[in-house]
Amino acid sequence: MEFYDLAIQLSKILITIATVMGLALIAERVSTRVAGILAGFPLGTAIALAYIGIEQGADFAAVSARHTLLGFISAQAMTTLYWFCLRFRFNIILAPAAGILAFVITNGLLSLCSGDLATNFVLVVLATIGFGFWYRIIPDQNIQQPIRLSHLAVLIRGTISAFCVISVTLLAYLGSSTVAGLFAAFPITFFPLLFIIHLNYGTQPVYTLIKYYPLGLGSLIIYSLLVALTYSSWGILAGTAFGLAGAIAYLAVYHQLRRWLSMKQGIA
Repeated sequence: MEFYDLAIQLSKILITIATVMGLALIAERVSTRVAGILAGFPLGTAIALAYIGIEQGADFAAVSARHTLLGFISAQAMTTLYWFCLRFRFNIILAPAAGILAFVITNGLLSLCSGDLATNFVLVVLATIGFGFWYRIIPDQNIQQPIRLSHLAVLIRGTISAFCVISVTLLAYLGSSTVAGLFAAFPITFFPLLFIIHLNYGTQPVYTLIKYYPLGLGSLIIYSLLVALTYSSWGILAGTAFGLAGAIAYLAVYHQLRRWLSMKQGIA
C-alpha cells in the first residue's frame, strides 16, 4: 500500500512537470497568445480532479467538479489582481502573492454560496464572459527573443507545479467536496507559467497571457461540467476522456470561429 501511495505521488509530479514544461516551450517558441489559451485547457484541473477521484472515489470527485466550476471565478480574480499589481514596484513578488491571496479569499466567499451544477455553470459562464470583455483592454506582447533557460530553472518550474498539484489533492482529505472542488480550480499549470514568464521576460508578455486566459477557460468549464456529469456513472477514465474530448471540441470551434472572423474582416 505504501508503494502504491508513493507511485501515485510520483506520477503527480512527473505528469505536472511535463505539462508545465510544454506550455513554457510554446510561449517561447510560438506565442504567448497561444500559450495563454492552452493554459486554460484542462491540464492542471484534469490532473487534480482525476487524482481526487483515484484517492477519494469517483462520486466525491464528481461532486467536487461541480464546485470547481465556481472556483474558476476565483482563478480569474487571481489573474485580475496579478494584472493590477504589475504596475507597481517589486511586482515580481507582489503580483503572485496578491494573486494567490485573491484566489483564497474569493474561494472562501464562494464556498458559502456554491450551489447545484446548473447554477454554478451559469454563474461561471457569465463571469468568464465578463472577464473576457474586460481583458480586451490589455495589449498583446509576445516574447521577442526567446531565452533558453538553465536546468535549474526547469527544476524550479516543475517543483512549483508539483507542489500545487499535491497541495490541491491533499485538500480533498479534509473530507469536504466543496473545498476540494473550489481549490481544484487553482491554475496549477497556468500560475507557474505566468510566474516563470514574468521572472524571465518581464511584465509585458504577462499581459498577453492574462488577456487570453478567459478564452482558454471555456475548455476548462466544459471539461469540469462533463466530469461532474459522468464520473459517477462512467468512472474516472471514461469520464476524463469524455471531458477532454469536450474541451478539444471547444478549442476547435473557437479556432474555426477565429479564422472565420479574420477572413470576414479581411474581406471587409
